[in-house]
Amino acid sequence: MFRKVIVALGSAALVATSISVVPANAVTKISNGAACNKKGATTKVKSSTYRCAKNPLVKKAKLTWLSVDCINTAKTYKKALANLPKIKTATDATVAKLDADIAKQALQDEKSSQLIPEYRAKMESITALLDVLKADTANLVKNKKIIDNYTSAVRNYDAAIKAYTAVGTQSKRSKTAREQALLQYENSKEDVKGSRSMAKLICTKGF
Repeated sequence: MFRKVIVALGSAALVATSISVVPANAVTKISNGAACNKKGATTKVKSSTYRCAKNPLVKKAKLTWLSVDCINTAKTYKKALANLPKIKTATDATVAKLDADIAKQALQDEKSSQLIPEYRAKMESITALLDVLKADTANLVKNKKIIDNYTSAVRNYDAAIKAYTAVGTQSKRSKTAREQALLQYENSKEDVKGSRSMAKLICTKGF
């Protein structure tokens, strides 16, 4: 009888030992991609916080543990990606307007290339006449009206020359603005690619 009791106790101890000792590889390691089943649950591993959620970078994703850094970086990428079409639309509208402006300015440039030399020649001619009239001090009063008219004409030609010259400057600015608009869009695309790469890195399975 005593022997049976000892055997029974030994068997019970063996069973208890087999139940209480859990193999190390049976414990779920909390890291990016590790399975979880309670959405929104959080846990902390050392200095990193993990949340049970679906990976925004994966289609038809299942619930897994994801670091908060992974989730935030992925959201930043998705937001930038969603905003890219809006930037493209705004860029296309800007470029279309600038193209129209550049076309108009090109016509003005062509016109100014013909008129500016003509206006300068007239200014020189009128200025020469003014010099003669002003030099005739004895008849300054008599010639005052003519002098005033010539002076006004010189000012008008000068203003016209400056205006046509400004058209050429504005044309250069419009072309520069067009290049900058296209460059900004390309930079936005690169930013999206960069944020995606960063998100994929931070969300690497096992991290």
